[in-house]
Amino acid sequence: MAESPRSTGTRLAGVALLALLAFVASACSGVTASNVPTLPAGAPTLPPSGLASACLDANTMTILDQLKATGADVPTILAANKDKLVASLTAMQPADPAVTTWRDALVSATQSGDANAVAAQVAMLSSGQVTIPPC
Repeated sequence: MAESPRSTGTRLAGVALLALLAFVASACSGVTASNVPTLPAGAPTLPPSGLASACLDANTMTILDQLKATGADVPTILAANKDKLVASLTAMQPADPAVTTWRDALVSATQSGDANAVAAQVAMLSSGQVTIPPC
C-alpha cells in the first residue's frame, strides 16, 4: 500500500525534529566545567546582594537633597546620617571615573567630618558636574 503525501510530510517533519534535537544536544555536550572561562585574579565581583549598583538608593538621595538645600546645616545633617551616607556611597560602583573620584572625595570628607569639603562635593552634584542616577 502506498503512503499518502500527508503521512510522508509528517514523517519528514518528525525526522527533521529529531535531527535538530540531536544537533542541539551535541552542541551543548562540549561545555564542561573545565572549559568555562574563569575571572582573572583581582577582577571585581558582585556584592553579596548579587547586584552591583551604579546608583544611589532613595534614602541616600534624600540625604544628598537635604545637603543641597539652600542654607543646609551640613554638620547637623552629617552627624545624623554619616554612617548611612558612607555605607551607601561605598557600596555604589559607578562606571564613570569622574563619579568614582567624586564619591571617594565625598566619603573621605564625610568620614573626617569636614563639613566644608562635604559642601564642596555636594555643590558639584548640585551644579551638574556629577550625575548620579537614582536606583
